Amino acid sequence: MSKNVIYLFAICLIINSCGSKNSEAEVNPESIEIVRLDQHLFEIKSTDELQTFLTDNPAYTRSFYRAFAEDTAFVNHLFYIYNHPDSKKFYEEMAASYGDLSNLENELGEAFANIKTQFPDFKAPKVVATFTGLENDLYVSDSVIYIALEAFAGKTATYRPQQPDYILERYQKEYIVPTIIRFISDKYNISDESDNSLLNDMLYFGKAFEFTASILPDIDKNLIIAYPDSSMRKVEAAQGIIWAYFLDNQLLYEQNTRVKERYIGERPGVPEIGPACPG
Repeated sequence: MSKNVIYLFAICLIINSCGSKNSEAEVNPESIEIVRLDQHLFEIKSTDELQTFLTDNPAYTRSFYRAFAEDTAFVNHLFYIYNHPDSKKFYEEMAASYGDLSNLENELGEAFANIKTQFPDFKAPKVVATFTGLENDLYVSDSVIYIALEAFAGKTATYRPQQPDYILERYQKEYIVPTIIRFISDKYNISDESDNSLLNDMLYFGKAFEFTASILPDIDKNLIIAYPDSSMRKVEAAQGIIWAYFLDNQLLYEQNTRVKERYIGERPGVPEIGPACPG
């Protein structure tokens, strides 16, 4: 996983700001039609046909899988996934759960329209739904978004991504759009690359969260930050303790990567601050 890996950091900096609402007048949603690659892949009847498809879609092969259509082992592996009875059964379960994706199209259409209102040069990327057998989840670029639908099928799905519970919480349908917008924010998030301090990292992620909140003004902030409600309440109640810890330990200008990762990296908790402090 690369840029598409779902990660959300630096909670404390924007706990309050994420609750803000966009005061702009309503805008007409972008017309979004999600390409149903998932349906097409399950109709492929041979490895030759699959290889031809992958050759004709190099962006999908190289960007999403970091592979090449000429790799026969890769092609055979994908073909095995799409023809395995368990994969087909899981796909049918997932397809019934998602329906025609109209809700997702509407959510993305509204979000893209809000981005365009603030950044008129924004062009909505192509959105593609796919199925990977839980081998991938999400890829976002300026031109295309690939969504492995099965990764976000939710807690009741027969199969789930192999992730720790604190990360698995994000692999649900309601996290798809806010995560996409968080990734899109990278294009507009100007940061001082020469500044390696923890504070600069926190500002970067804080701006990403605030961008997402401004584009999705009606969404619950816990979906933007990827905290369950219980963790949100704990952090909101303990902001004074958290900031006091950062100041007392002179962490804001810390540049050691290993030290910074304790506070902005993927962890189930931050015991350095307290036993109940979430990651």
